[in-house]
Amino acid sequence: MAQLLAGTDLLVVPSYNADPRTLACIDGLNSWAERHLVELRHLLDPGNRLVFITPTPISEGCLEAVLKLMPAVPPSWLRERLQQLCLHDHAPRPLSHKLLARPRLLEQLRRQLRPGARLACYSVSPAEMALAQLLNLELEGTPASLSGFGSKAGSAEVFAQLGMPYPRTTVLCHSLEQLRDACTELLERHRDINNLVVKLNRMAGGRGNAPLELELQAWRLQLPLQRRRLLEHALQHLAMPLPHWRDELLSNGAIAQELIDGGAGALSSPSVQLWIDGDGAARLVSTHEQWLGGPHGQSFKGCRFPARFAYREELMAMGERLGQHLAGLGCRGAVLLDVLARRQDNRWQLWAIEINLRKGGTTHPFQLAASATGGHLDRASGELRSADGSAVFYEASDELRMPHWHGLLPEELLDDWVRRGLFLNSANRRGCIPHRLGALSEHGLLGATVLGRSRREASDLMRQMRREPRQP
Repeated sequence: MAQLLAGTDLLVVPSYNADPRTLACIDGLNSWAERHLVELRHLLDPGNRLVFITPTPISEGCLEAVLKLMPAVPPSWLRERLQQLCLHDHAPRPLSHKLLARPRLLEQLRRQLRPGARLACYSVSPAEMALAQLLNLELEGTPASLSGFGSKAGSAEVFAQLGMPYPRTTVLCHSLEQLRDACTELLERHRDINNLVVKLNRMAGGRGNAPLELELQAWRLQLPLQRRRLLEHALQHLAMPLPHWRDELLSNGAIAQELIDGGAGALSSPSVQLWIDGDGAARLVSTHEQWLGGPHGQSFKGCRFPARFAYREELMAMGERLGQHLAGLGCRGAVLLDVLARRQDNRWQLWAIEINLRKGGTTHPFQLAASATGGHLDRASGELRSADGSAVFYEASDELRMPHWHGLLPEELLDDWVRRGLFLNSANRRGCIPHRLGALSEHGLLGATVLGRSRREASDLMRQMRREPRQP
């Protein structure tokens, strides 16, 4: 890339750091890189350049859709300072590991990137730390040495330090025997706990969560030896989504946590997104309502912006308090706080559930919506305000599956959206922004952020988008 105006270079490495066996369980794994195309906004400064590394080729339609989000800027002007590098490597390994195994490419990048260049990634592991050091890059994100604050057990410790309400939790365990004893101790100490959920300490996206299939009221009536046997049996037969979960238990541990149910009230799963700058300033980014699904209703499936008005202010305050605390501990970059809300007697109660020191499923939808509308978060209302001051609403998901999408080419889907008026129209802040188009034909899988001028309009557009394409 030619030297242009003074500016900074950004190297984007959308690597998902997990055991290869875990990565092999994810349909359309390589299409996750498309979520990070929102980093193209870095190119809005005419002196900036961007290098985007992908494991497999990225959809041209998805790239063009994001380029067109940039306000009043021709895509060709951005492409001049964008370099895409594809490794053509389908193996279920973290992208950062693949890049480290290519010394000639690393040397090329080291010569090419200007001093002061930055590395943007999904999360920071020792591999990202090594990349940053080899290429002399400033790293966006929490250092790998502090990643424990974003684990299940570490989250509970942080919540306890801050005095935040959170579900009652066992100590971190590394065997079924330890887990059995810890569960027994927790249940005997708190006899009002009705259900437990086991959570692998380092697993994201709900893949490491499984409820304990045990009727606790009847269990408490048994003699101690029988209680031990029943608990052992329930733990041995956990319906954990991850096939190799016992190996993960041994290596990274697990906790058991009180499973809060709705009872006679209503449950929801809001979240707060924060960003901690390099100087330690923590700022609120967004709030969302999360959709959970999967075998046990524990897996993230999508989100709606913004979170409910009834508890939005309390949610934002929780996030800001957490952000300030984590900034003081040395955390940087993206921070996500998952919360559980339960309504009883017309009052909502909030529990802090989990800290994620990484980008997540709510990160790119807000960035896309803000880029498409020239908007910003209004802290007073918690709403996204477009350039003309009007409110913007959206729904987003990385896990949209429809049988009629199997075998469909990305271009066919996008053509259908254009014909039906579903593709994003930035002028009226309405329409769909696609990603994960690389998983469409093989898996019938798509990701999308759907903008509307009201909650209802965004929901209606999401439903229309999932209908079978019309024949041309």
